[in-house]
Amino acid sequence: MAKAASSLALPIIFLVLFSLGEQNMGWKVCDLLIGPCAKFPDCDNSCRDKLGPDSNGFCDIKAKNYCHCKYDCLNDKTPV
Repeated sequence: MAKAASSLALPIIFLVLFSLGEQNMGWKVCDLLIGPCAKFPDCDNSCRDKLGPDSNGFCDIKAKNYCHCKYDCLNDKTPV
């Protein structure tokens, strides 16, 4: 019985380590306000044009009707 428990311990340790490592791979979501919604009427397409195909956007009423873009980034620099 002890042998069965020890044979499961190593795979469980690897699963835990890989799941923790995947969370810290450097990807995070960045935000960018690109301009008023009147200037960029379709914020989603405007964000994709400016920041790439993986970004999306919406008209943020709290930010005085500015297009609010969200995109994946590797560091704090904006890829503009």
